Order: sequence, then C-alpha cells, then structure tokens
Amino acid sequence: MLFFSHCLGFVLDFVHFRYQYCKARSAFSAAVQLVCVVRPTPSVTHLPSRTPLSLHREVVPSAEDLSEKRLLACPCPGASCKWEGPLEAILPHLAASHHSVVRLRGESVVFLATNVHLPGSAGWVTVQSCLGHHFVLVLEKQVRQEGHQRFLAFVLLLGTSRQAQGFSYRLLLNGKRRRLSWEATPRGVAEGPASSSLSTDSLVFDTVMAQTFTNNGSLAIKVTISSS
Repeated sequence: MLFFSHCLGFVLDFVHFRYQYCKARSAFSAAVQLVCVVRPTPSVTHLPSRTPLSLHREVVPSAEDLSEKRLLACPCPGASCKWEGPLEAILPHLAASHHSVVRLRGESVVFLATNVHLPGSAGWVTVQSCLGHHFVLVLEKQVRQEGHQRFLAFVLLLGTSRQAQGFSYRLLLNGKRRRLSWEATPRGVAEGPASSSLSTDSLVFDTVMAQTFTNNGSLAIKVTISSS
C-alpha cells in the first residue's frame, strides 16, 4: 500500500508539472523550446535534476580581472549556503551541493517559478547556457518591513564583470492583455546576487503585479540573452 501511495504521488506530480509546462509554452512563442519548472524553498530553490552541470572551457575568466583570484559566494539567493570558492569552482559547487539546479541550453528559455503566492521569503534559480557562457537566472521574493513583499528578477554571468558587459538580457512576463518587459546588462557573479538586488540591474515588482501575471500560483518568465 505504501509503494502504491508513492507511485500515485509521483504520477500526480508528473501530471501537474506537465500541465504547468504546457501553460508556459502557450504563453509565449512556439519558438521557445525550453521550459524549466522550478519549485521554491526558503532562501534556495531546488528541482529534480534534468541536465548535469559541468564546467566548460569557454567560461574561463579573463586574467585581467582580479575578481577571479578571490573567493566568491554561492550565487543562490538567501543565507542558507555558506560556500565560498574561486570563480571556476562555482559550477562544480552547484552540481555537488545544489543537485536540483537545472541547466537549460539556448538563448531563449522560459523560467517557470511555481508557488510564488506562498508566504515568506523564497528563491527560484536555474542556469542558462548559451553564447559560450553560463548565466544564473534568479527570481527572489523578499519580505520587507511590516510584511511587505517584493520580487526581484535578474541574471548573473558566471564570469567576470568585464565579460558581462558584452551581453544583455531581456525578461518578459505575459498576462491576459498585459505584457511586462525588462532589459538590462547582467552582473558578473563576482559582484554577487546582493549587488543586483540593491541596484537598478534587476526587475522589481510587488505581489499585486505578480498576481497579474501568475497562473495557478506559477509565474512564467521568458529569458532571452544576447551579445551586445
């Protein structure tokens, strides 16, 4: 009976995620082939792994940037991960310690964050590989003073700040007769998620705006990365 219950739970989860996948695909152009369904946890997001993360030679940082010589924090938002290491060790760290962070390939993907309506701080994270580099896509919900909540969405390059200047990214949220678009230059991972959260380099919106674009508690964000 216990085995049957586990199997039934697995089937129901699969059907739910397949439904969310189809909803995200229908919200954007059919040209977008990759959809990542990401579930939240307090401070750091996890999702059953689909594509193993690996370090590729194309992301070797510039020797001219001193940031590659110092220890960097984990790019996942929140304070639960205390890891620090050099730039070239970030992807191996994600593969070893954040098994559920998925890597998507392609210049345009759909990042589907589920359960964004649940109370409390949370983060949704995935990795997008394109144009010879790896980018960290982050959606973070912060609880401010007096319970006010806000969302921040931004992209970090797994590279130096100088390399990041060669790229731009576009975030697109689609709703019924509504569209919200944001374009910016990614930050280098050496600057950390906190720098994007405190700067104008992230898309910031409140829970009212989030509800405008959510469907059954899920928020679909189309992410397009291009070279400048």
